[in-house]
Amino acid sequence: MVSEARRNLTKNFSISMKSIITSFKSIKSNGFLLSSSLHKQVDAANENLVTLGSLLCRKLNRQDLGKEVGSINYVNGSNVFFIKTKALQDYSFLPILNPESTESIMPQAFIEHNLRAGDIILSKDGNIGETIILDKDYPNYMLSGALYKLPLYECNKYYILACIKHSYFREQLNRMVPRGATLRHAGTKFLNCLIPFPTNNAEAIVEYVSIITKKVIDIEIELKNKYAAINHLIETEILKNQQCNTMYKFSHATYSKIVVGKRLDTGTYSDTFQRITHLVNNYKYGVFHIDANKLKSGSTPKIRIISDSKGDGVKWITPTNCSDWGYIRNHEQIATPTKNNLENDAVLLINRTSRGGKGEYVGIGAFYDYNVYGKGHHNQGIYRVSGYDKDLLVFITCFMNTPMMRKYCSALSVGSKMKEIKSEQFLSIAIPKLDKRVSDNVYQLFYTEEFKTDISDIMMMRPERTGLFQLNIAKDILTNYLNSVLDKITNNSDVPIWKIK
Repeated sequence: MVSEARRNLTKNFSISMKSIITSFKSIKSNGFLLSSSLHKQVDAANENLVTLGSLLCRKLNRQDLGKEVGSINYVNGSNVFFIKTKALQDYSFLPILNPESTESIMPQAFIEHNLRAGDIILSKDGNIGETIILDKDYPNYMLSGALYKLPLYECNKYYILACIKHSYFREQLNRMVPRGATLRHAGTKFLNCLIPFPTNNAEAIVEYVSIITKKVIDIEIELKNKYAAINHLIETEILKNQQCNTMYKFSHATYSKIVVGKRLDTGTYSDTFQRITHLVNNYKYGVFHIDANKLKSGSTPKIRIISDSKGDGVKWITPTNCSDWGYIRNHEQIATPTKNNLENDAVLLINRTSRGGKGEYVGIGAFYDYNVYGKGHHNQGIYRVSGYDKDLLVFITCFMNTPMMRKYCSALSVGSKMKEIKSEQFLSIAIPKLDKRVSDNVYQLFYTEEFKTDISDIMMMRPERTGLFQLNIAKDILTNYLNSVLDKITNNSDVPIWKIK
């Protein structure tokens, strides 16, 4: 499993793209602009190409486009929300809904966009061309003015979705829309991007790609379910097992507290911080703290070579590689003469980040499974916790990622643009000693010991029986394979179809 997982996680696929000498006609057609991106050609051996616009069941209209409501309508506590372009990310087929990608708005400003499960959403501004599919109905959400809902036929919807997520589509759009501006606007130019269809055995291959795409989406849905189940299990366990002899009572900051804490900010004196502190410390089975000898800082080597190649060097991990749900994603490779700092299982804790702005993303944990990732190196934006058994490292990861601890770490963090938690603050965090039965359930939801990484096994895998960590591995492997199939279609190469039972 280990070696096969590493091989499948590190495959690198590409399509043929090249720049050609431009012509006066091309320059004229681009408004006499000389930006190199406008004259770059995306080469595809497959000539069976169809524009995205011709694949819509009808022409786009104003009702397909979202609407800007203005920041004046942003409020706290509303039950209706505004979806931003940040909800569409290249690593996910599903919307990423969090405080960064949504805003609660005044009910009077809400516009019904009738967002239903299976709708395809595409971004025309910012991260142009990024696309997702809705996993369920979202009656309380509306789209920003940068997002289109695409009216696609059902028959080829998943094939087209996969093609839009593929690099060939993105490279075409990048050629059409010059880079360099603060915010890029594509308008409806994405309708002119070409979608490749197989030249041989087309019906079977289109269905094959659709099946793989649906499997990736099913895995992502279960990832969300597993994350929610873990959070519910941990937070419910803490809330239901409080010592009866101690009641929570909010207290305002006193001079002595300020002197001892050496802090004037209000975060740690807030009701939210005090309440969570009480709940955790009042857990009837007790708490523990991370041993100071087992918490280490990262570093950035003075000499390093970062490469897109997945076969050389060691894993290079920064805060952006640590997902909110406890796994590593989109890592790079680094070749460095210095000694690497990841040589065993560990929890990687983000100690500083500018993401979010309120500190809600500081303290997020990602489990570094050495058997899967091998040697790695993390920078100074991450602390690592090692020297504990795997099951405890998994629990620390899951606990730190609960909504409760996101609020706690937000209050604990310091800094203006760059939020940070110091090592001594991490060491002060109380971690509950969960009842073994509950901790075993958390472990099973997060980690599956026996896991096969062959494509055929992943296609037959039942996501609901697989842990969150392995589901992400499966998603990465299957997504890489899906892109390799689309590479072959784009380059007009034969596509071997694996028999799927």
